[in-house]
Amino acid sequence: MELETEQKIGKKLKADKDKKLKNFRLTDRDLDIFGFILEQKFCSLEQIYFRFFDCRKAVTDPMPAGLHVTRQRLQILKRHGFLKSEKVYSEAKSLYLVTALAVQVLRSKKPHLADLKVISQIDFRNYEHDTKVNDCRIAIERTGKIIRWLPERKLRAQGFESDFSWDELPSELVPDGIFITSKGERVAFEIETTPRKKSRYEEKLMGLRSVMLGSKPLLHRVIWVGYTDRVYGDLKEVAGSTDGFLIESYSHFLSKLWPRGMPEKV
Repeated sequence: MELETEQKIGKKLKADKDKKLKNFRLTDRDLDIFGFILEQKFCSLEQIYFRFFDCRKAVTDPMPAGLHVTRQRLQILKRHGFLKSEKVYSEAKSLYLVTALAVQVLRSKKPHLADLKVISQIDFRNYEHDTKVNDCRIAIERTGKIIRWLPERKLRAQGFESDFSWDELPSELVPDGIFITSKGERVAFEIETTPRKKSRYEEKLMGLRSVMLGSKPLLHRVIWVGYTDRVYGDLKEVAGSTDGFLIESYSHFLSKLWPRGMPEKV
């Protein structure tokens, strides 16, 4: 009798699981999440929440406890084989990457991503830099004034040129991203997370300026971000008075995501 009961329970659990699998459908938001993670290499739970699930009316409003809706959807996508999670040595939280299955779906739905390869694991050497690029991209896109973001991965794979300019961006000048505004401006984004010699910043300044001149410039503006006070100060000194260059702090972008009083780290 007990064996018969166990078999019935087992069949019911299998039927429930099969029903859930049958009812599962990918949404447009799921595809957007896959594309964002593929472009940016990886994302944290908080970053995906801020970019795709945040319904707060103001940044000062408290965030949902535990981010349960976001977490639940990511777990469903992970369970169906579209996402996987990984951790780095310096963080306790999980980070999400897309799988080959997600990329296979993307290439049929979003062919402009076809040239981007799956990132199988996170490169810890670039983690701090890459996760801060994610934060800033999310803050910029949340303004609603951006119609397209070209990530560094895509720029290196395809290069960058424009029908509205005679120039092509040299490979040594590829920034962390280039975004197109609703006004048609092409804006380079670059973040510096570790201090460098000022001469390095000056070289980069001159290189970017070379594609910002003339009647048909390749780039119209540059947003250059300093992670620490020292880097921010050095960038201000080198490029703060240069036309077309906006020097900003990382905390400025983070303040557009976190409520007041929250730690300045995503």
